[in-house]
Amino acid sequence: MKTENPSIAVEQVEPSRSENSGRWLFKWRVRNATETPMNLLSVRLPHGKFKAEERKFLPKVEIAAQDHFIVDLAVACEEPPNTIVDNAFLILLVNWQENQWRFFARLRIMVNEQGQPQTTTESITVQQVGFSGVSN
Repeated sequence: MKTENPSIAVEQVEPSRSENSGRWLFKWRVRNATETPMNLLSVRLPHGKFKAEERKFLPKVEIAAQDHFIVDLAVACEEPPNTIVDNAFLILLVNWQENQWRFFARLRIMVNEQGQPQTTTESITVQQVGFSGVSN
């Protein structure tokens, strides 16, 4: 019997806008690409040049099958204009079919001539939490 994995799509939906020096407000559309609802538990961006602390959703956010949720995060990015930052990850923790899963959306950040960062999702991988004996 084949075990199905959860699937999502992630795209930046709104240009970031400056809140204050070196901080940007980003919004991404996270779409549940499965036929089963999932619950979004937390999201974070751990890259040193494109970073946001973990945001936990209490209560958890239910994303219906084939539906989406807008995630917003205040992100620290102080890179100069015309910089490209590779391998930043938007990491999402979800509950799907009674198991926890971690999504790794690999982002490429391009800082435009005005110094405003924009993201492109390059790939998304998923791992079940605890599959390797590690739960956090």
